[in-house]
Amino acid sequence: MSEEITQDSLTNLIEDAKYLQDEAEALRYVIDSVPVTQTPPEDRSILEKLLLLDHLQVNYYRPVFERFESHPRKHVKAKNYQNFCQEFTTDNLDEIDVQKSLNSLAKHRAALINIFRQIPLFDWEQLLYKDNQEISLYEFALDLVRKDRLILKEIADQVLVFQQDQNAKREMEKNLPREDQSSSGNDKN
Repeated sequence: MSEEITQDSLTNLIEDAKYLQDEAEALRYVIDSVPVTQTPPEDRSILEKLLLLDHLQVNYYRPVFERFESHPRKHVKAKNYQNFCQEFTTDNLDEIDVQKSLNSLAKHRAALINIFRQIPLFDWEQLLYKDNQEISLYEFALDLVRKDRLILKEIADQVLVFQQDQNAKREMEKNLPREDQSSSGNDKN
């Protein structure tokens, strides 16, 4: 990494990483109004994406940061991200409480951020191997934030589509009785 990691850049990284925690909290208020288990063609459902985010932070990112926290001078190898995501599966989505999942997501992100805060500034420049490339721990964390935002954008887009569909259906239903009333009123003349 050519750029020096400063306390400001680390603070910004931590703030960006907290975004997932904030989004999980914000989703609590709209998530019950959308079909979270409905799977779009060739995609994952909203609930699957939320579970994937939690799975990634607990089983993919967090172990790397914990290894750095406990053994800062050892080289760490991250698993292949694409394979890790593809291997992730969920069963019985209808039995999963989405509110508990959001709570778990926020709680696990808070724990990960606590680990971030424990890592000394100079250790963020330590190298690790990800997909056979050497990157700094800081770059690995930036990758986490980018991937979080990508998945959260996909979730937000799905929520928006479902809400727009529901609004369109309400509008249609709202207009239907008027048409029935106006046509029955015409019959009386």
